[in-house]
Amino acid sequence: MFFCKLTTYYTTLLLAMGSSNVDAAHPATMNSTYVFTASVTLGKRYGPIPMVGGGIRVIEPFTGGTIDGPNFHATIEGGHASPIVLKDTTNENGGSVQYPYIYVYGYTSDGLPLYIQEEGIGNRASQNTRLIINVGGPHSYLQTSYVIAQMRFIENEGGPTTVAVDCYSIPMIA
Repeated sequence: MFFCKLTTYYTTLLLAMGSSNVDAAHPATMNSTYVFTASVTLGKRYGPIPMVGGGIRVIEPFTGGTIDGPNFHATIEGGHASPIVLKDTTNENGGSVQYPYIYVYGYTSDGLPLYIQEEGIGNRASQNTRLIINVGGPHSYLQTSYVIAQMRFIENEGGPTTVAVDCYSIPMIA
């Protein structure tokens, strides 16, 4: 009797798991909104600094830059990137992976101070990151925005290297 009830229970459970329900909710579609592009000029690179657990840290100071977007403009006074660089053990080709830690400060076009912290993963040429933006006034909405970014290097022939960071906001899902 017990075995018969157990078999019925599991049969019903398996049938329910395999059934398709057309009324089931589909995952929400994420639409991003362009917020701004930050362009920073890199100064003299420091390092590598060996890390106790493996890998290295490199310090790349920012000597200036701009933030330009449809509703947000700012001047970058300074900051730095201090990525931790590790050997990539997830693929056969090797290479390296970076965990970027990026800090920027400056002033908005209307004179308000701003501070941006950025973290993520990638390599020297390509990274996916998230920004935490501290700024007040009419721009305070950026403090509660989930901003993601992708960076790209711009090699200036004979001049300093510039990094452009394209930033997008992803809305909260209700």
